[in-house]
Amino acid sequence: MAEEKKNNTNNKKKTGSFKNLYNKDNGLPIMINLYVIKYIYYHINKADRFMEQKPAGKKAKAYPIYQNEIPISRQRFDRINKGMTFEISSGDANFIIEKFGIDNQYFRKNDPVAFEIKGIDLTDWKCFYNDRYNDGYSLPDNIDDDICEQRAKKVLKTLKALVKSDWENNLKKDNPLFAVLFYFHYGKRSDRPNSIKIIKDTLRELDYKEWDHENAASLKEIYGLLKKHYNYINSIMMIDKLRNEKKSE
Repeated sequence: MAEEKKNNTNNKKKTGSFKNLYNKDNGLPIMINLYVIKYIYYHINKADRFMEQKPAGKKAKAYPIYQNEIPISRQRFDRINKGMTFEISSGDANFIIEKFGIDNQYFRKNDPVAFEIKGIDLTDWKCFYNDRYNDGYSLPDNIDDDICEQRAKKVLKTLKALVKSDWENNLKKDNPLFAVLFYFHYGKRSDRPNSIKIIKDTLRELDYKEWDHENAASLKEIYGLLKKHYNYINSIMMIDKLRNEKKSE
């Protein structure tokens, strides 16, 4: 029994020793993807669900992305940016993949893939991390410190342009960047049905006489639901009207 217990303990130790560990080289794609997600979150016009409620007259502030939209603390994120050895567990990876509805290749254990952003290549990213976090990436001989600094600035400039662009029309729907932008802008995954559009289209096509075929209990339930939504929409429209009147004064 003692020998069996010892073997079980050793097996547990062996099982626990297998971790999805990365460094600045094999983990660069994940470093890039996490940074892009963070940048989009803090620079895009976000859905209300991501914003803290502030008293009137004060600018609303976004909830921290750390431990909320990504399962990573601020301290751990900083270590990742600095190219220190880091772990992204399968649970962490699945959380992010499911959150945005993106392919697992962007956070998989072996040979993860970096988000492809037009105008930025891997050398640009290496310059960015060297310039901003001193990560010590080797660069071609023709890229000196001044050139590297310019390429690092280009990364931020390109990310800014991406967030401010007409990304809904310019990016393909299966692009992971589209998925991340859509999620933070609308507060839901891009591959999920648009309930409001469905309701609007249904009501537009629905003939009033179709209600005649519903029983009293069903009509009562539907009436209650529609009334609640009507009251909420009416409140939003009234607030918007008052804001516009205030601006015009």
